[in-house]
Amino acid sequence: MTRITRRQAAQIALRAQMLDRPNRRKATRDDVRNVIRRLGVIQIDTISVVARSHYVIPWSRIGAYDPDWIDELHFPDREVFEYWGHAASLLDISLLPCFLSRMEEYRRKWDPSHFDWTAENHELINHVRERIRDEGPLSSLAFERPSPEEPVEPWAWYGGKPTNRILDYLWRIGELGIHRRIGFRREYDLIERVHPEILEIDPPTLQLERLTLADRALQAMGIARPEWLNDYFRTSWGQRNDQPPGPVELLQTLADTDRAIPVEIEGLGPAWVSIDQEDALNDVLNGFTGTFTSLLSPFDNLVWDRRRTLELFDFEYRIEIYTPGPQRIYGYFNLPILRRGSLIGRLDPKVDRRSGLFSVNSLHLEPGVRVSDRLISDIRGTLQSFARWNGAREIQCLAVAPELAEALNGLVAAR
Repeated sequence: MTRITRRQAAQIALRAQMLDRPNRRKATRDDVRNVIRRLGVIQIDTISVVARSHYVIPWSRIGAYDPDWIDELHFPDREVFEYWGHAASLLDISLLPCFLSRMEEYRRKWDPSHFDWTAENHELINHVRERIRDEGPLSSLAFERPSPEEPVEPWAWYGGKPTNRILDYLWRIGELGIHRRIGFRREYDLIERVHPEILEIDPPTLQLERLTLADRALQAMGIARPEWLNDYFRTSWGQRNDQPPGPVELLQTLADTDRAIPVEIEGLGPAWVSIDQEDALNDVLNGFTGTFTSLLSPFDNLVWDRRRTLELFDFEYRIEIYTPGPQRIYGYFNLPILRRGSLIGRLDPKVDRRSGLFSVNSLHLEPGVRVSDRLISDIRGTLQSFARWNGAREIQCLAVAPELAEALNGLVAAR
């Protein structure tokens, strides 16, 4: 069995994630489409101190592009669908059959015969169903807030409108689909009107569903240990009282059918490399390392599994949005800095699109990272490109090490 180092395993992951080398040409719609197909899923997030996460993820790989292309892949192109994949996500449309069982699982879990909330709200649930059936796509704005208004906990995600929770419920159980987003607001419609093909889908067997998702997850990760496999599509194979196959059996089946190559990662143990990354495996054995510098969303596919990130890159990462300001170490929305095959630091940005000012609130390098002219040049170019893509014209650095601030402050964002 081939033995590889953690560093070599990390380079395979970067190749699979399209983060090993820069895109040397102007990005196209096909490039964005390819990112979705390669990754299978990208996580959606509400935070917008810079562009939202699902827009940043393609930028990190292909550079400046029109974010409208992501929206258009959803509507009107229908090449992606929105569902609970890795949290709320956009998923490649080819994966829709593999999520029918998740919808069915939610239906069983929230069946009114044993779930009080569904039983208590059945009249309002039917009202929402009927309005969407009769009127077509509707957003939460189409439904009135109850009166008199009941007290709402500050953290209640549904904002005190039971209909918001009902829309989410009907979406999760597969009765509604997300027709499109207007701004960041979802517009719901009957799923058979959003995705008519769902009426013709023959649900895959348990074995086929799991093999398909395991194969797509392995393709996207490039290399996987069994402990990493469940995180990608937030599955629970082999956990609790789950019936087989679990991660080990799935990865071994992929190897037995020539879809994966067994390897041993020094210090970590058995792993499997996607057959699609056979060339990457050969390249890293011959000394290849990434040549790309980029910034990653906190919800980027490369780093969303914090355990995998630590094991592959020796990079302990968390965002600090829920940490009180004075207690933050790296910043509210710190972005990992990828440079030439390593995660070397984190940058906490904010853009004011009205003034055109891009602020670097903090920039921290990992211990042992040496500041050189080449490193400064790599970060400088990436920062300029990111700021410009976010609609900024000027960059200011606040809590940044002096040797970096002098080189970065006052930059004009790259055109």
